[in-house]
Amino acid sequence: MAGNNIQQRVLCLRFSALGDAAIAAVVIQACAADNPQVHFVFAGPPLTAPLFHGLQNVSFLPIDTTVPLRTIYSALKKTNPTHVADLHSVLRTFLLRTVFFFRGLPVAFLHKGRRARRKMLAQPVASAPLRPVYLRYADTLKRLGFATPSLSKVQVIPFRPRPWKQVGVAPFARHRGKQWEPERMHKVALWLAEQGTQVLLFGGGGREAALLERWTKDHQNISLAPERFDLQFQAVAALDVMISMDSANMHFASALGVPVLSLWGATHPKAGFY
Repeated sequence: MAGNNIQQRVLCLRFSALGDAAIAAVVIQACAADNPQVHFVFAGPPLTAPLFHGLQNVSFLPIDTTVPLRTIYSALKKTNPTHVADLHSVLRTFLLRTVFFFRGLPVAFLHKGRRARRKMLAQPVASAPLRPVYLRYADTLKRLGFATPSLSKVQVIPFRPRPWKQVGVAPFARHRGKQWEPERMHKVALWLAEQGTQVLLFGGGGREAALLERWTKDHQNISLAPERFDLQFQAVAALDVMISMDSANMHFASALGVPVLSLWGATHPKAGFY
């Protein structure tokens, strides 16, 4: 076990997906603020690094999931953790946390509540809403002894009154069932532009990029967000509002303190995915 004279260092594992890592970032930021004597190390997707800039007792470790597991373990071990919080609970992180457990470190892992989710989907009307994912992350850290009293269900980011100077529009989602018809989002973007709002379009590559490029030709107030991911974070932070599907863009904006208007399709509101 780690000695009492050693600074506590909590290694937090969340290797994917981007949206889930963004949710975890918010929880870790709050936990770090509530536990200033503890250092937190977030091991996650390289693209989420900007979410951890400027935090005194939080550091970021980019994880390349294409390398062998022993290579990942070697990098994690060098952070000298005293505790391990598995915020992913997949086979890869299970194996890693098990090694740390047998080294004598306190370990806690995310309880995903899959059985309760299956029950809720089978009987959605009769079922109570499931515990939100961000509170499940906080529960994991609490089981290690690091509470997050500043994290509350009632915390919301207030909408700024119109007119909005700059609005982000992210019309795509990873799963088609989560996505509103793009042409309808096109009309939303055009309406905002006609009101004098600068509209920034966020999307991926290939067909998405080609479609958004066409939208920019409809009005001078519509433009594409920067391609570089770090510059995208800066662009999101400057928005008055982000309009998106249930996608990573929604979580990135929330993590940066930007109000979000999200359109949910197949994601059930009781499933806790927010």
